Amino acid sequence: MRKQVQKLGRLKLVVVITLVASCLAVIGNVSLSFIFDFNTSLWEDIFRAALIPVFVVPFVSWHLAGLFYKIDRLERDVSMMARIDELTLVSNWRFFYQQSDDWHRAESNRDAEYAFFVLDMDFFKCINDRYGHACGDAVLEKFGRILREFAPRPNIIGRIGGEEFAVFLPNMSQATAEAVANKICQGAKKMLIEHEGEQVACSVSIGVSMNINHHQDSIENAFKYADLALSYAKESGRNCYRVYNSDQKRLVV
Repeated sequence: MRKQVQKLGRLKLVVVITLVASCLAVIGNVSLSFIFDFNTSLWEDIFRAALIPVFVVPFVSWHLAGLFYKIDRLERDVSMMARIDELTLVSNWRFFYQQSDDWHRAESNRDAEYAFFVLDMDFFKCINDRYGHACGDAVLEKFGRILREFAPRPNIIGRIGGEEFAVFLPNMSQATAEAVANKICQGAKKMLIEHEGEQVACSVSIGVSMNINHHQDSIENAFKYADLALSYAKESGRNCYRVYNSDQKRLVV
């Protein structure tokens, strides 16, 4: 019901309320005329009953409809704020985990392969310290756009906290996951932030875990192995990705 009201819009909702009120007024007035045998013609009853709501109801319902849509918009904004990271426009960690875990549970009877990325902006603290938090925020905001652009759908993208992100890619082969990780690395490398006449260069390190969804598997393990692969990427000089196969329990790239 609420969705139908949202689709109508304020003006159409007022028109609908006015028509309903007029119809009810006509039915009520005509019924009373028959019951109490008022000495008026039927058309006079209908005209009088319909006329009053047409003039009165729109004024009242316009303000009520406006209040409804304002409250509805505020509720949706609050709901989004509870799920979305305001700076990067990706899911916050709690909502990311919830979505990923929901998929994992729904697909637990099917051995579906999926990729789990953990990404960390290289030397982000140095950028913050040297150029300030405004520049750091610009880096994170732009990197959020890169993730939304390069992560193929369906996907779940989240900000873990600070300069760390996570990406969940269901039904994903290792070859495709590597191609996605490489695109993200290249996209981050080309990402230049203008700051007080200076161009700030960035890069990202990525850990990828390849997982087979079954009862023994879990999102927690996928995250743990991706984080382990991220450590290998950092040890390899950063600005690269490494892949850990959770089934084989070893680094494969």
